[in-house]
Amino acid sequence: MQNNWREQLKASASGIGWIGITVLILSFLAWQLGSQPKWLPQFLLVLGVVLVVLFVYLSPETVRAVFVRRQTRYGSNALVMTLALLGILFFVNVWSNNNHKRWDLTQNKQFSLSPQTIAVLKGLTEPIKITGFYVPEQGSQRQQVEDLLQEYRYHTNLLQVEFVDPDQKPGLARQLGISSSGVLVFQRGDKKQESFAIDEQDITSNILKVSRDVQKTIYFTTGHGERDPENSDPDNYSQIKTILERDNYLVKTLNLATVTDTLPSDVAAIVVAGPTGPFAPQEADRLGKYLDEGGKVMVLADPTVDTGLDDVLARWGVTLRNDAIIDPASSFYGDVATPLVSRYNFHTITKDLGGLSTFFPLARSISATLSLTDTTVTTLIQTSANAWGETDLQNPQASLDPAKDSKGPLVLAVAVEKTEEKSGRLVAFGDSDFASDNALSVRGTVGNPDLFRNAINWLAEEESLIAIGPKSPEQRTIRPLTDSDKSLLFYSTVIILPLAVLLAGCIVWWNRR
Repeated sequence: MQNNWREQLKASASGIGWIGITVLILSFLAWQLGSQPKWLPQFLLVLGVVLVVLFVYLSPETVRAVFVRRQTRYGSNALVMTLALLGILFFVNVWSNNNHKRWDLTQNKQFSLSPQTIAVLKGLTEPIKITGFYVPEQGSQRQQVEDLLQEYRYHTNLLQVEFVDPDQKPGLARQLGISSSGVLVFQRGDKKQESFAIDEQDITSNILKVSRDVQKTIYFTTGHGERDPENSDPDNYSQIKTILERDNYLVKTLNLATVTDTLPSDVAAIVVAGPTGPFAPQEADRLGKYLDEGGKVMVLADPTVDTGLDDVLARWGVTLRNDAIIDPASSFYGDVATPLVSRYNFHTITKDLGGLSTFFPLARSISATLSLTDTTVTTLIQTSANAWGETDLQNPQASLDPAKDSKGPLVLAVAVEKTEEKSGRLVAFGDSDFASDNALSVRGTVGNPDLFRNAINWLAEEESLIAIGPKSPEQRTIRPLTDSDKSLLFYSTVIILPLAVLLAGCIVWWNRR
C-alpha cells in the first residue's frame, strides 16, 4: 500500500512541480503588491520551495535528463546571463534609491521647494513630527499635502509625517486638542503648532515656529509718517509684516519719543521705513546710542525728506544725497525714475538674488565712506553707468547737469557692520517704496520681498534664513484661439498633413512599380 502511495506521488510529480512554480510566482506578486496579511508572501514562498523540492525528490531522472540536453545547456547559459542582468539591475536600483537626483522641468519650478525652505530643513537639529488629520472626504486635499511633505522629507530625515483619520483615532485627536479635520499639527518636544496649511509658505513657517526656542522681535518706528506694518493700504507694509511673521518674527511698532531710558529688551532690529518728517534730536540720539552699543537698524529714506538722522548715519559712513535717481538705460517698464537692478554686489544679503530683478520707485542715491576704522561698509545695489542723481527736483523735464548732478553708477543700498567688540549692523536704502504693498503685488521674478527679508535676517543675525523665499502659486490662463490660429490648426492637421502622407505614399509606389 505504501508503494502504491509512492507510485501515485511519482505519477503526480509533474503537476506538483508546476504547482510549486505557480506558488512561487504568487509569492512574488503578493510581496510586490503588499498583500494582507503580511505573512502571506513568506508562507507562499516556503510552500512553493517545498513543492519544488518534492518534485525533484520524486522525479530526479526528469531533472537529470533536462540538464544533460543541449538545449538545456544553452538555456542554462541564457539563464545565468539573465540572472546576472537582473542582479545588476537590482543593485543599480538599490544604489539609485539611496542616491537619486530629481529634476523639475516646469518653467517656474512649481514642484521644487524654495532655497529658503531647503535652508530651514538643513538647519534642523531635532526631529519634528507632523500629524495630518483628514477624513476620507478630504482625499484630494490630503494627497496634495502628502505630496508636498514628501518633497520636504527628500531634503531631511528629521521630519516624521503621519496622516490620521480623526474618526478612526478620536483618542489621538483629543490628546492633541484637535476638534476638526484638515489640520496639520507640528510638534517638537513640548512645542506644538496647529495649522490648516496646504502650501509651502505656511508649512515652512510652522516648522520654523516649532524648531526655534526664541522668537525675535522686529520693531518699526512710528510718529514720523513712516510706513505702517499694521495698515493694508497700498503704500504701507502689511505684506512685509506677513513675510516676517512667516519667518517666525514678531512685528511691533515703537515710538522713540515715548522711550524714557532704554529700548525694549526683546528688540532684534529697528526699521525706520520711509519717514516723511524728521526725528527729534533726542530720538536720533537714542537710535544712535542703540546702534553704537551693538544694535541693528534699517533706514529706508525717500528723496527730498529730511530724516533728522544724518549725523547718526554719518558716523557709520553713510550719507543720503538730496537727489532723485534717473536711469534711462535700466528702468522699470520705461519709467526712468524707477531704476531696475538685476546685478548685485556680493554680500550675505544679496548672494542668493542672482536671476531676480528689483525695482525702486523714486529713489535717492547714497554716498558711502568705505575706509572707516573697525567698520566694514559694503555697497549692495548700484544703478547702471548711464544713471544720474537729479538735483533739480522741481523741473519735470529731467536732464543731466554735470556741474550739479552725480553721474552713475549710483549706490541705492549699503550694509555697514562694526568689527569691534560691540558689532552693530546698519542697512540703508535710498527708497522705501520698493517694499510697499503696492510694489510687492507685482508678479513675476521680482526680488523686492526677498531683498527686504534677507536684510532683516542679516540684521537679526539669522543668516541661515537668507535665501529666496517660497513663491506664491502662479495662475496661468489659456489664451483663446484667434481666427488665424484656428485656420492654421485646421489646414495644418486636416489638409496639409494628410496630403503629405498621401504624397509620400505615391512617391514610394512610383519608385517600386
